[in-house]
Amino acid sequence: MRLSFLGGAHQVTGSKFWLQTPAGNVLVDCGMYQGQDHLRVQNNVSIDLEPADIDWVLLTHAHIDHSGLLPRLYKLGFRGRVVTTSATADLCQLMFLDSAHIQQEDAEFDLKKWRDRGRPGPPPQPLYTVQDAQQCLEIFQPVAYGERIQLSPTLAVRFCDAGHILGSASIEVWAAETGQEGKIIFSGDIGGPDRPILRDPQVPEGGDFVVIESTYGDRLHEPRAQSIARLKNIIQTTIQRKGHVLIPAFAVGRTQEVLFEIADFIRDGDIPQIPVFVDSPMAIEATEIFRRHPECFDAEMNQLIQAHRSPFGFPGLQITRTREESMRINDFHKPCIIISASGMCTGGRIRHHLRHHLGHHNDTILFAGYQATGTLGRRILDGTKHVEVFPGETHEVRCRVAGVDGFSAHTDRAGLLDWVRRAGSDAQAVFVVHGEPEAAFALRQAIVEELDLCVCVPDAFETYDLTDATAICAQTI
Repeated sequence: MRLSFLGGAHQVTGSKFWLQTPAGNVLVDCGMYQGQDHLRVQNNVSIDLEPADIDWVLLTHAHIDHSGLLPRLYKLGFRGRVVTTSATADLCQLMFLDSAHIQQEDAEFDLKKWRDRGRPGPPPQPLYTVQDAQQCLEIFQPVAYGERIQLSPTLAVRFCDAGHILGSASIEVWAAETGQEGKIIFSGDIGGPDRPILRDPQVPEGGDFVVIESTYGDRLHEPRAQSIARLKNIIQTTIQRKGHVLIPAFAVGRTQEVLFEIADFIRDGDIPQIPVFVDSPMAIEATEIFRRHPECFDAEMNQLIQAHRSPFGFPGLQITRTREESMRINDFHKPCIIISASGMCTGGRIRHHLRHHLGHHNDTILFAGYQATGTLGRRILDGTKHVEVFPGETHEVRCRVAGVDGFSAHTDRAGLLDWVRRAGSDAQAVFVVHGEPEAAFALRQAIVEELDLCVCVPDAFETYDLTDATAICAQTI
Protein backbone atom coordinates (compact mmCIF):
# COMPACT_ATOMS: atom_id res chain seq x y z
CA MET A 1 0.00 0.00 0.00
CA ARG A 2 1.17 3.51 -0.80
CA LEU A 3 -0.02 6.84 0.58
CA SER A 4 0.61 10.10 -1.33
CA PHE A 5 -0.02 13.63 -0.12
CA LEU A 6 -1.34 15.58 -3.12
CA GLY A 7 -2.56 18.55 -1.06
CA GLY A 8 -2.98 19.76 2.49
CA ALA A 9 0.77 19.42 3.11
CA HIS A 10 2.32 22.36 4.99
CA GLN A 11 -0.91 24.33 4.45
CA VAL A 12 -4.51 24.48 5.65
CA THR A 13 -6.13 24.09 2.26
CA GLY A 14 -6.42 21.78 -0.72
CA SER A 15 -6.52 18.49 1.22
CA LYS A 16 -6.04 15.41 -1.02
CA PHE A 17 -4.62 12.09 0.11
CA TRP A 18 -4.22 9.22 -2.37
CA LEU A 19 -4.20 5.69 -0.99
CA GLN A 20 -3.21 2.92 -3.40
CA THR A 21 -4.23 -0.58 -2.30
CA PRO A 22 -4.39 -3.99 -4.03
CA ALA A 23 -8.20 -3.66 -3.98
CA GLY A 24 -8.24 -0.27 -5.73
CA ASN A 25 -7.31 3.38 -5.47
CA VAL A 26 -8.88 5.69 -2.89
CA LEU A 27 -8.72 9.49 -2.76
CA VAL A 28 -9.50 10.91 0.67
CA ASP A 29 -10.87 14.43 0.14
CA CYS A 30 -10.45 16.55 -2.99
CA GLY A 31 -10.13 20.08 -1.66
CA MET A 32 -9.82 23.38 -3.44
CA TYR A 33 -6.90 25.69 -2.68
CA GLN A 34 -8.04 28.94 -1.07
CA GLY A 35 -6.33 32.08 0.19
CA GLN A 36 -3.20 33.42 -1.48
CA ASP A 37 -3.04 33.73 -5.27
CA HIS A 38 -0.08 31.37 -5.61
CA LEU A 39 -2.15 28.67 -3.90
CA ARG A 40 -5.34 29.23 -5.91
CA VAL A 41 -3.51 28.79 -9.22
CA GLN A 42 -2.87 25.19 -8.17
CA ASN A 43 -6.58 24.49 -8.67
CA ASN A 44 -5.89 24.56 -12.42
CA VAL A 45 -2.94 22.19 -12.15
CA SER A 46 -3.26 18.46 -12.74
CA ILE A 47 -3.66 16.52 -9.49
CA ASP A 48 -0.89 14.18 -10.63
CA LEU A 49 -3.05 11.12 -11.22
CA GLU A 50 -5.57 9.96 -13.76
CA PRO A 51 -9.10 10.64 -12.46
CA ALA A 52 -10.37 7.54 -14.25
CA ASP A 53 -7.92 5.46 -12.18
CA ILE A 54 -9.58 6.47 -8.89
CA ASP A 55 -12.12 3.92 -7.71
CA TRP A 56 -13.53 5.76 -4.69
CA VAL A 57 -13.38 9.20 -3.10
CA LEU A 58 -13.92 9.25 0.66
CA LEU A 59 -15.07 12.71 1.70
CA THR A 60 -14.57 13.80 5.32
CA HIS A 61 -16.81 16.88 5.13
CA ALA A 62 -18.28 19.56 2.90
CA HIS A 63 -15.94 22.51 3.45
CA ILE A 64 -14.59 23.64 0.09
CA ASP A 65 -10.95 23.17 1.13
CA HIS A 66 -11.77 19.46 1.45
CA SER A 67 -14.44 18.96 -1.23
CA GLY A 68 -14.31 21.83 -3.71
CA LEU A 69 -12.42 20.17 -6.58
CA LEU A 70 -14.66 17.12 -6.78
CA PRO A 71 -16.71 18.61 -9.67
CA ARG A 72 -13.43 19.28 -11.50
CA LEU A 73 -12.36 15.69 -10.86
CA TYR A 74 -15.66 14.56 -12.39
CA LYS A 75 -15.14 16.91 -15.33
CA LEU A 76 -11.74 15.33 -15.94
CA GLY A 77 -13.11 11.79 -16.04
CA PHE A 78 -13.71 10.41 -12.53
CA ARG A 79 -16.70 8.06 -12.56
CA GLY A 80 -16.25 6.11 -9.33
CA ARG A 81 -18.24 6.70 -6.14
CA VAL A 82 -18.01 9.55 -3.62
CA VAL A 83 -18.67 7.95 -0.24
CA THR A 84 -19.65 10.32 2.58
CA THR A 85 -22.28 10.96 5.24
CA SER A 86 -25.82 11.91 4.32
CA ALA A 87 -25.49 15.40 5.85
CA THR A 88 -22.25 16.05 3.95
CA ALA A 89 -23.91 14.98 0.69
CA ASP A 90 -26.74 17.49 1.30
CA LEU A 91 -24.30 20.30 2.12
CA CYS A 92 -22.22 19.54 -0.97
CA GLN A 93 -25.25 20.08 -3.16
CA LEU A 94 -25.46 23.60 -1.79
CA MET A 95 -21.73 24.35 -1.81
CA PHE A 96 -20.85 22.84 -5.20
CA LEU A 97 -23.52 24.80 -7.03
CA ASP A 98 -22.44 28.02 -5.32
CA SER A 99 -18.80 27.30 -6.15
CA ALA A 100 -19.68 26.51 -9.77
CA HIS A 101 -21.44 29.87 -10.13
CA ILE A 102 -18.31 31.56 -8.77
CA GLN A 103 -16.06 29.62 -11.20
CA GLN A 104 -18.21 30.68 -14.14
CA GLU A 105 -18.35 34.33 -13.02
CA ASP A 106 -14.57 34.41 -12.51
CA ALA A 107 -14.04 32.87 -15.96
CA GLU A 108 -16.30 35.48 -17.58
CA PHE A 109 -14.36 38.26 -15.85
CA ASP A 110 -11.02 36.74 -16.94
CA LEU A 111 -12.35 36.29 -20.47
CA LYS A 112 -13.12 40.01 -20.68
CA LYS A 113 -9.56 40.84 -19.60
CA TRP A 114 -8.24 38.28 -22.09
CA ARG A 115 -10.11 39.99 -24.92
CA ASP A 116 -9.02 43.47 -23.77
CA ARG A 117 -5.38 42.39 -23.81
CA GLY A 118 -5.42 41.13 -27.38
CA ARG A 119 -6.22 37.49 -26.63
CA PRO A 120 -2.79 36.09 -25.67
CA GLY A 121 -2.88 32.32 -25.08
CA PRO A 122 -6.00 30.13 -24.79
CA PRO A 123 -9.25 31.71 -23.53
CA PRO A 124 -9.91 31.29 -19.78
CA GLN A 125 -12.24 28.45 -18.79
CA PRO A 126 -14.05 27.85 -15.49
CA LEU A 127 -12.68 25.10 -13.26
CA TYR A 128 -16.09 23.52 -13.65
CA THR A 129 -19.64 24.47 -14.51
CA VAL A 130 -22.99 24.12 -12.78
CA GLN A 131 -23.66 21.09 -14.99
CA ASP A 132 -20.39 19.47 -13.88
CA ALA A 133 -21.37 20.05 -10.24
CA GLN A 134 -24.86 18.61 -10.72
CA GLN A 135 -23.54 15.51 -12.48
CA CYS A 136 -20.87 15.00 -9.83
CA LEU A 137 -23.54 14.97 -7.11
CA GLU A 138 -25.22 12.04 -8.85
CA ILE A 139 -22.29 9.73 -8.00
CA PHE A 140 -22.47 10.40 -4.24
CA GLN A 141 -23.12 7.40 -2.00
CA PRO A 142 -24.45 8.61 1.38
CA VAL A 143 -23.69 6.42 4.40
CA ALA A 144 -24.52 6.53 8.11
CA TYR A 145 -22.10 7.12 10.97
CA GLY A 146 -20.75 3.92 12.51
CA GLU A 147 -21.65 1.64 9.60
CA ARG A 148 -18.79 -0.48 8.25
CA ILE A 149 -18.99 -0.32 4.45
CA GLN A 150 -17.34 -3.06 2.41
CA LEU A 151 -16.06 -1.37 -0.75
CA SER A 152 -14.52 -4.64 -1.92
CA PRO A 153 -13.72 -8.01 -0.33
CA THR A 154 -10.43 -6.62 1.00
CA LEU A 155 -11.27 -2.94 1.52
CA ALA A 156 -13.69 -1.51 4.09
CA VAL A 157 -14.40 1.93 5.56
CA ARG A 158 -16.30 3.45 8.47
CA PHE A 159 -17.23 7.08 9.16
CA CYS A 160 -17.06 8.40 12.75
CA ASP A 161 -18.51 11.75 13.83
CA ALA A 162 -15.66 14.29 13.91
CA GLY A 163 -17.72 17.06 15.55
CA HIS A 164 -16.30 19.71 13.20
CA ILE A 165 -19.33 20.72 11.12
CA LEU A 166 -22.62 19.05 10.28
CA GLY A 167 -21.85 15.64 8.76
CA SER A 168 -18.09 15.82 9.31
CA ALA A 169 -16.25 12.56 9.84
CA SER A 170 -13.01 10.86 10.65
CA ILE A 171 -12.60 7.85 8.40
CA GLU A 172 -11.30 4.39 9.24
CA VAL A 173 -9.95 2.39 6.29
CA TRP A 174 -9.23 -1.33 6.55
CA ALA A 175 -7.12 -2.67 3.68
CA ALA A 176 -5.73 -6.19 3.32
CA GLU A 177 -2.49 -7.04 1.54
CA THR A 178 -0.86 -10.49 1.34
CA GLY A 179 -3.41 -11.79 3.81
CA GLN A 180 -2.75 -9.14 6.48
CA GLU A 181 -5.19 -6.34 7.24
CA GLY A 182 -3.96 -2.88 8.15
CA LYS A 183 -5.97 0.05 9.45
CA ILE A 184 -5.45 3.68 8.41
CA ILE A 185 -7.33 6.50 10.16
CA PHE A 186 -7.85 9.88 8.50
CA SER A 187 -8.86 12.47 11.06
CA GLY A 188 -10.48 14.98 8.71
CA ASP A 189 -10.96 18.21 10.64
CA ILE A 190 -11.61 17.57 14.32
CA GLY A 191 -14.02 19.65 16.39
CA GLY A 192 -13.59 20.58 20.03
CA PRO A 193 -15.53 19.21 23.00
CA ASP A 194 -18.62 20.77 24.54
CA ARG A 195 -19.57 22.88 21.53
CA PRO A 196 -23.25 23.62 20.97
CA ILE A 197 -25.47 21.96 18.36
CA LEU A 198 -23.15 19.11 17.34
CA ARG A 199 -22.00 16.04 19.24
CA ASP A 200 -18.47 15.77 20.60
CA PRO A 201 -15.94 14.07 18.31
CA GLN A 202 -15.96 10.28 18.32
CA VAL A 203 -12.40 8.98 18.18
CA PRO A 204 -11.72 5.77 16.23
CA GLU A 205 -9.08 3.59 17.80
CA GLY A 206 -6.41 1.11 16.82
CA GLY A 207 -4.89 2.77 13.78
CA ASP A 208 -1.73 1.26 12.33
CA PHE A 209 -1.25 4.56 10.50
CA VAL A 210 -2.85 7.89 11.42
CA VAL A 211 -3.25 11.02 9.29
CA ILE A 212 -4.12 14.00 11.49
CA GLU A 213 -4.89 17.66 10.84
CA SER A 214 -2.85 20.35 12.65
CA THR A 215 -4.66 23.66 12.10
CA TYR A 216 -4.12 24.62 15.73
CA GLY A 217 -1.19 22.32 16.42
CA ASP A 218 0.86 25.13 17.97
CA ARG A 219 -1.65 26.75 20.31
CA LEU A 220 -4.44 26.34 22.84
CA HIS A 221 -7.87 27.92 22.56
CA GLU A 222 -9.12 30.16 25.30
CA PRO A 223 -11.79 28.39 27.40
CA ARG A 224 -15.16 28.41 25.67
CA ALA A 225 -16.85 30.14 28.61
CA GLN A 226 -14.30 32.93 28.29
CA SER A 227 -14.97 33.25 24.55
CA ILE A 228 -18.72 33.44 25.16
CA ALA A 229 -18.18 36.11 27.81
CA ARG A 230 -15.97 38.11 25.43
CA LEU A 231 -18.48 37.78 22.61
CA LYS A 232 -21.20 39.07 24.91
CA ASN A 233 -19.04 41.94 26.16
CA ILE A 234 -18.04 43.01 22.62
CA ILE A 235 -21.69 43.06 21.54
CA GLN A 236 -22.79 44.95 24.68
CA THR A 237 -20.00 47.55 24.34
CA THR A 238 -20.73 48.12 20.64
CA ILE A 239 -24.45 48.53 21.31
CA GLN A 240 -23.65 51.11 23.99
CA ARG A 241 -21.67 53.05 21.38
CA LYS A 242 -24.70 52.74 19.07
CA GLY A 243 -22.56 50.85 16.59
CA HIS A 244 -22.89 47.76 14.42
CA VAL A 245 -21.23 44.40 15.12
CA LEU A 246 -20.05 42.80 11.87
CA ILE A 247 -19.22 39.08 12.16
CA PRO A 248 -17.57 37.39 9.16
CA ALA A 249 -18.68 33.77 9.48
CA PHE A 250 -18.48 30.59 7.48
CA ALA A 251 -21.89 29.75 6.10
CA VAL A 252 -21.73 26.19 7.37
CA GLY A 253 -21.11 25.71 11.07
CA ARG A 254 -19.88 29.06 12.35
CA THR A 255 -23.01 31.02 11.46
CA GLN A 256 -25.25 28.50 13.21
CA GLU A 257 -23.01 28.39 16.29
CA VAL A 258 -22.87 32.18 16.63
CA LEU A 259 -26.66 32.32 16.28
CA PHE A 260 -26.92 29.76 19.09
CA GLU A 261 -25.05 32.03 21.50
CA ILE A 262 -26.79 35.25 20.43
CA ALA A 263 -30.17 33.56 20.91
CA ASP A 264 -29.09 32.70 24.45
CA PHE A 265 -27.97 36.29 25.14
CA ILE A 266 -31.33 37.63 24.01
CA ARG A 267 -33.38 35.02 25.90
CA ASP A 268 -31.40 35.70 29.09
CA GLY A 269 -31.70 39.48 28.71
CA ASP A 270 -27.93 39.97 28.44
CA ILE A 271 -28.35 42.03 25.27
CA PRO A 272 -31.42 43.92 24.08
CA GLN A 273 -33.62 42.56 21.32
CA ILE A 274 -31.82 44.26 18.43
CA PRO A 275 -31.95 43.22 14.78
CA VAL A 276 -29.65 40.30 13.93
CA PHE A 277 -29.16 40.07 10.17
CA VAL A 278 -28.04 36.81 8.59
CA ASP A 279 -26.87 38.10 5.22
CA SER A 280 -25.60 35.03 3.42
CA PRO A 281 -27.82 33.04 1.06
CA MET A 282 -25.64 29.99 1.58
CA ALA A 283 -25.83 30.27 5.38
CA ILE A 284 -29.61 30.52 5.17
CA GLU A 285 -29.85 27.39 3.04
CA ALA A 286 -27.27 25.61 5.21
CA THR A 287 -29.37 26.34 8.28
CA GLU A 288 -32.32 24.64 6.58
CA ILE A 289 -30.09 21.60 5.97
CA PHE A 290 -29.17 21.62 9.68
CA ARG A 291 -32.87 21.28 10.49
CA ARG A 292 -33.03 18.11 8.38
CA HIS A 293 -30.25 16.30 10.21
CA PRO A 294 -31.04 15.99 13.92
CA GLU A 295 -29.00 12.76 13.95
CA CYS A 296 -25.92 15.03 14.15
CA PHE A 297 -27.20 17.08 17.12
CA ASP A 298 -26.08 16.74 20.72
CA ALA A 299 -28.52 16.15 23.59
CA GLU A 300 -28.77 19.86 24.48
CA MET A 301 -29.73 20.85 20.95
CA ASN A 302 -32.36 18.12 20.71
CA GLN A 303 -33.83 19.24 24.05
CA LEU A 304 -34.08 22.80 22.75
CA ILE A 305 -35.87 21.63 19.63
CA GLN A 306 -38.30 19.54 21.68
CA ALA A 307 -38.98 22.62 23.81
CA HIS A 308 -39.55 24.68 20.62
CA ARG A 309 -36.55 26.91 21.41
CA SER A 310 -34.39 26.38 18.34
CA PRO A 311 -31.56 28.92 17.95
CA PHE A 312 -32.41 29.15 14.26
CA GLY A 313 -35.39 31.38 14.98
CA PHE A 314 -35.68 34.07 17.67
CA PRO A 315 -37.05 37.61 18.09
CA GLY A 316 -35.03 40.09 16.05
CA LEU A 317 -33.57 37.56 13.63
CA GLN A 318 -33.82 38.84 10.05
CA ILE A 319 -32.96 36.74 7.01
CA THR A 320 -31.79 38.64 3.92
CA ARG A 321 -31.92 36.52 0.81
CA THR A 322 -31.83 39.02 -2.04
CA ARG A 323 -29.18 41.49 -3.09
CA GLU A 324 -31.65 44.35 -2.54
CA GLU A 325 -32.37 43.22 1.03
CA SER A 326 -28.64 43.02 1.67
CA MET A 327 -28.07 46.55 0.37
CA ARG A 328 -30.84 47.94 2.60
CA ILE A 329 -28.88 46.86 5.69
CA ASN A 330 -26.45 49.67 4.94
CA ASP A 331 -29.29 52.16 5.45
CA PHE A 332 -29.94 50.83 8.96
CA HIS A 333 -28.35 53.22 11.48
CA LYS A 334 -29.43 51.75 14.82
CA PRO A 335 -27.39 49.13 16.71
CA CYS A 336 -27.51 45.71 15.07
CA ILE A 337 -25.52 42.55 14.41
CA ILE A 338 -24.63 41.51 10.86
CA ILE A 339 -23.47 37.94 10.22
CA SER A 340 -22.21 37.39 6.68
CA ALA A 341 -19.90 35.16 4.64
CA SER A 342 -17.22 34.43 3.77
CA GLY A 343 -15.56 33.74 7.11
CA MET A 344 -12.10 34.90 5.97
CA CYS A 345 -13.50 37.83 3.95
CA THR A 346 -12.21 36.34 0.70
CA GLY A 347 -15.54 36.78 -1.08
CA GLY A 348 -19.27 37.03 -0.59
CA ARG A 349 -21.41 39.81 0.82
CA ILE A 350 -19.12 40.39 3.80
CA ARG A 351 -16.79 42.49 1.64
CA HIS A 352 -19.61 44.89 0.76
CA HIS A 353 -20.32 45.33 4.47
CA LEU A 354 -16.63 45.87 5.21
CA ARG A 355 -16.64 48.65 2.64
CA HIS A 356 -19.35 50.43 4.67
CA HIS A 357 -18.09 49.69 8.20
CA LEU A 358 -14.27 49.68 8.25
CA GLY A 359 -14.19 53.46 8.51
CA HIS A 360 -16.69 53.79 11.41
CA HIS A 361 -15.13 54.27 14.87
CA ASN A 362 -18.19 52.96 16.72
CA ASP A 363 -18.48 49.70 14.77
CA THR A 364 -16.73 46.41 15.53
CA ILE A 365 -15.45 43.73 13.18
CA LEU A 366 -15.52 40.53 15.23
CA PHE A 367 -13.63 37.47 13.96
CA ALA A 368 -14.85 34.22 15.48
CA GLY A 369 -12.76 31.80 13.43
CA TYR A 370 -9.41 30.95 11.90
CA GLN A 371 -7.99 33.47 9.41
CA ALA A 372 -5.53 31.90 6.98
CA THR A 373 -2.33 33.64 5.94
CA GLY A 374 -2.85 35.95 2.98
CA THR A 375 -6.60 36.42 3.43
CA LEU A 376 -8.27 39.81 3.89
CA GLY A 377 -9.55 38.67 7.27
CA ARG A 378 -6.04 37.85 8.45
CA ARG A 379 -4.73 41.25 7.35
CA ILE A 380 -7.48 43.08 9.23
CA LEU A 381 -7.05 40.93 12.35
CA ASP A 382 -3.27 41.47 12.26
CA GLY A 383 -3.82 45.23 12.50
CA THR A 384 -3.22 46.40 8.94
CA LYS A 385 -4.45 50.01 8.80
CA HIS A 386 -5.23 50.18 5.08
CA VAL A 387 -6.71 47.18 3.25
CA GLU A 388 -7.85 46.53 -0.30
CA VAL A 389 -11.42 45.22 -0.06
CA PHE A 390 -12.01 45.13 -3.82
CA PRO A 391 -9.31 45.42 -6.52
CA GLY A 392 -8.08 49.01 -6.64
CA GLU A 393 -10.27 50.04 -3.69
CA THR A 394 -8.39 50.68 -0.43
CA HIS A 395 -10.07 51.49 2.89
CA GLU A 396 -8.67 52.77 6.17
CA VAL A 397 -9.48 50.55 9.16
CA ARG A 398 -10.92 52.87 11.81
CA CYS A 399 -13.41 50.51 13.42
CA ARG A 400 -12.58 48.29 16.35
CA VAL A 401 -11.26 44.84 15.50
CA ALA A 402 -11.61 41.88 17.85
CA GLY A 403 -11.18 38.13 17.73
CA VAL A 404 -12.35 35.20 19.82
CA ASP A 405 -10.78 31.83 19.06
CA GLY A 406 -12.89 29.68 21.37
CA PHE A 407 -15.49 29.41 18.61
CA SER A 408 -13.15 27.63 16.25
CA ALA A 409 -14.60 24.51 14.63
CA HIS A 410 -11.13 22.95 15.05
CA THR A 411 -9.85 21.52 18.30
CA ASP A 412 -6.60 22.91 19.69
CA ARG A 413 -3.20 21.36 20.38
CA ALA A 414 -4.36 19.60 23.54
CA GLY A 415 -7.37 18.13 21.73
CA LEU A 416 -5.21 16.96 18.83
CA LEU A 417 -2.76 15.24 21.19
CA ASP A 418 -5.60 13.51 23.01
CA TRP A 419 -7.08 12.40 19.68
CA VAL A 420 -3.78 10.84 18.55
CA ARG A 421 -3.33 9.22 21.95
CA ARG A 422 -6.66 7.45 21.54
CA ALA A 423 -6.60 6.81 17.78
CA GLY A 424 -3.03 5.63 17.35
CA SER A 425 -1.33 4.82 20.65
CA ASP A 426 0.47 1.92 18.93
CA ALA A 427 0.57 3.40 15.42
CA GLN A 428 3.54 2.55 13.21
CA ALA A 429 3.54 6.15 11.92
CA VAL A 430 1.57 9.38 12.27
CA PHE A 431 1.34 11.84 9.37
CA VAL A 432 0.68 15.49 10.29
CA VAL A 433 -1.18 17.46 7.61
CA HIS A 434 -3.56 20.39 7.05
CA GLY A 435 -1.61 22.97 9.02
CA GLU A 436 0.72 25.85 8.32
CA PRO A 437 4.36 24.79 8.85
CA GLU A 438 4.71 26.26 12.34
CA ALA A 439 1.59 24.47 13.55
CA ALA A 440 2.40 21.16 11.83
CA PHE A 441 5.95 20.92 13.15
CA ALA A 442 4.91 22.04 16.64
CA LEU A 443 2.33 19.24 16.75
CA ARG A 444 4.90 16.76 15.42
CA GLN A 445 7.28 17.66 18.23
CA ALA A 446 4.56 17.38 20.86
CA ILE A 447 3.48 13.92 19.61
CA VAL A 448 7.08 12.68 19.58
CA GLU A 449 7.81 14.02 23.07
CA GLU A 450 4.56 13.01 24.76
CA LEU A 451 3.55 9.85 22.89
CA ASP A 452 6.91 8.59 21.58
CA LEU A 453 5.55 7.81 18.11
CA CYS A 454 7.13 8.00 14.66
CA VAL A 455 5.76 11.24 13.16
CA CYS A 456 6.12 12.64 9.63
CA VAL A 457 5.20 16.06 8.25
CA PRO A 458 4.91 15.15 4.55
CA ASP A 459 5.97 17.47 1.76
CA ALA A 460 3.54 18.10 -1.09
CA PHE A 461 3.36 15.10 -3.47
CA GLU A 462 5.50 12.95 -1.16
CA THR A 463 4.68 9.23 -1.22
CA TYR A 464 5.16 6.65 1.55
CA ASP A 465 5.20 2.85 1.27
CA LEU A 466 3.01 1.70 4.15
CA THR A 467 4.42 -1.82 3.96
CA ASP A 468 7.78 -0.54 5.23
CA ALA A 469 7.28 1.31 8.52
CA THR A 470 11.02 1.20 9.24
CA ALA A 471 11.75 3.22 6.09
CA ILE A 472 8.98 5.71 6.94
CA CYS A 473 10.46 6.36 10.37
CA ALA A 474 13.95 6.63 8.90
CA GLN A 475 12.68 9.48 6.69
CA THR A 476 11.75 11.52 9.78
CA ILE A 477 15.21 11.46 11.36
